[in-house]
Order: sequence, then structure tokens, then C-alpha cells
Amino acid sequence: MEKHPRFEELLKKVKLLNPNENENQNYDSIIEFVLEKVINDVANYTHLTIAELPEALDHTIIGLCTQLIATHDYLGTGNLTNVDTLNEGDTSVKFKSPASIYAELQGVNTLTDDYLMQLNQFRVVKW
Repeated sequence: MEKHPRFEELLKKVKLLNPNENENQNYDSIIEFVLEKVINDVANYTHLTIAELPEALDHTIIGLCTQLIATHDYLGTGNLTNVDTLNEGDTSVKFKSPASIYAELQGVNTLTDDYLMQLNQFRVVKW
């Protein structure tokens, strides 16, 4: 897979905005996976190769990553703490496994309406 030329720089910024508050042992893997997915989704939407993605889109990529992590609580920082199911009778709690988080992430559309206008400015129409 093609690597974004500023991947490490973007990764540092995403980690800065999404600290590992709960000492999640899968933190690095989750953050990297989210960043790779967002970069691929942006490249697919704009019809640019990953290497061609302009620096002007870096803030958009970081924003999309932060939004995705927060809205789906992938780091378990919200009230959900990665709870998958909760039963009251005889109290049963089942937590999401890292594998289920990755599987869920594969099906998520990371490009939301909030960012499409910005991405459209860089979109290349292919015939």
C-alpha cells in the first residue's frame, strides 16, 4: 500500500488531538489504522493518488480522523468505554474487541457532509 508522504507528521498531530487517556494498549494501532483509512478514503474520493494529496488537505484529514475517533469512541474515552452489549438480569457486560473495532471501521464512511465541500475543491473528475 502506498504511504502518504507526510504520514508521520499527520500521525503526530492526530495523536496530539486524541491522547491515550485510558492507557488503551491498542492505541497506536487504532490511531494508525484510522489515519490510513481516512487517507485512503480521501484519495478515493478526490481521485488523486495518496502521493498527490496536497498539503492543503492535511488539516481536513486530521479533522476527519479526530471526528471518526470521537463519534465512534474507538479509544474508549467516552461513557461507552467500548461496551458492545449490556444486560441487566444477572449483569453481563461484553466489550468490543480490537478486531471488532477494526471490522466496524472498515464499513464506516469517514467522509461526512462537514468535509465534502473542502474535498470537492480538490476532486478530479475522471472520464
